[in-house]
Parts: sequence; structure tokens; C-alpha cells
Amino acid sequence: MLALSILVAVVCLATTLLGVYYAVRDLNADLVLLGACALVAVVWTTLGIALGIRDLGGGHPGDRITLYGYLLTGLAMTVGGGWVGLWERSRWGSLVIAVVALVAVVLLMRLHQIWPGGFA
Repeated sequence: MLALSILVAVVCLATTLLGVYYAVRDLNADLVLLGACALVAVVWTTLGIALGIRDLGGGHPGDRITLYGYLLTGLAMTVGGGWVGLWERSRWGSLVIAVVALVAVVLLMRLHQIWPGGFA
């Protein structure tokens, strides 16, 4: 589970850097950046499924509402950021994707703090 979390963090940070590069160069989000945003959504969903399966198996008796709230927030935020990046055809669409990917990393760090038993 820790390896999957590291993968999520690396993908999110790479998308953040790519989005910042696009914003600094005054580029709108193209298929590369939108694909990176979609990849963030895919790895975030994979992490959620893995944690859900572990939770169903009795992996941790912690606060499930907070866990699934964070997971759904990360997924909804990523999809929303991709939507904004798709329709906002300026540097601001790219910057939104960068900020969303960075916030996804922060959500992941908070998940590790709140629900540490699920990642062991």
C-alpha cells in the first residue's frame, strides 16, 4: 500500500510541475497535461479501491467517513480540475490543474496522518 501511495505522490507532483511549466510558458492545457490530470485521477481511484478492499477485509477500525471523504474529495477535485483545464483555454486552466495536483498530494499526506493503519 505504501508503494501505491508513493506512486500517487510522484504522479501528482509531476503533474504539478508540468502544470506550472505550462502556466509560466503561457500555454493552455493540451492533451499531455490533460492526460497527466487523468492519470492523477486513475491512480487516486486505484488507491481508493485498494484502501476500500483493505477496509472491507477488516484492515482498520478507524473513521471511515473521513477516509472515504478524503478519497472522494481527491477524485472529484481532480476531475473538476481537468474539466476546468479543458474548457479554460488560457494559462489559468493549466494553473488550475497544477494547483489541483498539489492539493491532491496534501490530501494524501493528511490521509497518512489520519488513517495510518491503512497504509502499513
